[in-house]
Amino acid sequence: MAGLGFKDFQVGEVLTSSDVDGYLMQQSVMRFADSAARGSALGTAAGTGVALAEGMVSYLDDTDVLSVYDGATWRDVGYTLRQTVYYTSSGTFTKADYPWLRAVRVKVVGGGGGGGGTGTYSARGGGGGGGYAEGLLLAASLGTAVAVTVGAGGSAGTSGVTGGTGGASSFGTAVAADGGSGASSSSGDAGGSSGGGAAGGIGTAGDVLLEGGHGLGGNYALSGSGGFGGAAGGGLGSPTSSNSAGHLYGGGGGGRRTSDGGGAQGPGAYGIVIVELFS
Repeated sequence: MAGLGFKDFQVGEVLTSSDVDGYLMQQSVMRFADSAARGSALGTAAGTGVALAEGMVSYLDDTDVLSVYDGATWRDVGYTLRQTVYYTSSGTFTKADYPWLRAVRVKVVGGGGGGGGTGTYSARGGGGGGGYAEGLLLAASLGTAVAVTVGAGGSAGTSGVTGGTGGASSFGTAVAADGGSGASSSSGDAGGSSGGGAAGGIGTAGDVLLEGGHGLGGNYALSGSGGFGGAAGGGLGSPTSSNSAGHLYGGGGGGRRTSDGGGAQGPGAYGIVIVELFS
C-alpha cells in the first residue's frame, strides 16, 4: 500500500488499519514532491499550519535529499555522489543541468612541460609535471555557468629551443593549477653534454594544493639517456621515460638523448579537470 501523505489526527478520531498502514508505518519519514509541497503540508515555521517539531524527518523526490527539522530550519543530511564529469578539453559547467546539485568536489591537473631536445652528442632533461589542486564547493556558491579550462601539454624542445611550459587548468577561479615548466635545450654541443630537468607546476587555488614532479636531468656520459619527465601532482600519471611524450594526465615530456644528431622529443601531456557532483 502506498503512503497516503501527512495527516493531522483529531481528538476522538477513529484510527483505522489503513490509517496505521498509510500514515504511520509508511510515513515515519515524510515524503514530499519538493520543498514547496513540504511547506504547504507542514508550514514553513513552527506554530504555522501543522506545527513543525524538532526531529521531524522528510524526503524530497525532486532532489532525493533526506532532511531533519532542527527546531528552526530543515537541514539536509549528508551528501551522495551522483555523477562524475571528466573534462579533457576546455568547456563550460552549467549548474542548471543538475537541478539536484548540492556540492561539487573539483580536481584539477595542469598540462605537463615539454622535454628538452638536443644537439649532437648530448642528453637533455625531462619536463615538469603539471600541478594539482582540489576543492569542495557548495552549489549555492557557483555561478550559472562556470568556465572550465584544461591546460595543453608543453611543446617538445628542439635543439636550441626550450621545451614549452604546460598550460594552466582551472574550474572558474575557485580551483586552479599551473602547468609544468619545459626543460632547457641547446644546439650543437658536442662531447657528452648534459641538461637539467624542469620544475613541476603548482596548485594555485583550492583546498588542497600540490606540486607536480620535477623532470630528471639527462646525463649523456653516465646513463646515456635523456631525463625522465615529471609525474603530475596528485598521483595522476607516472614519470615519463626519455624520448617519450608525457603520460596522461599532466605528465612532463621525456628529454632526448642523441649520439649522432640533434632532434626533438617528449611533448608534455594535457591536463584534466574532474568534477564530482553531490546531491
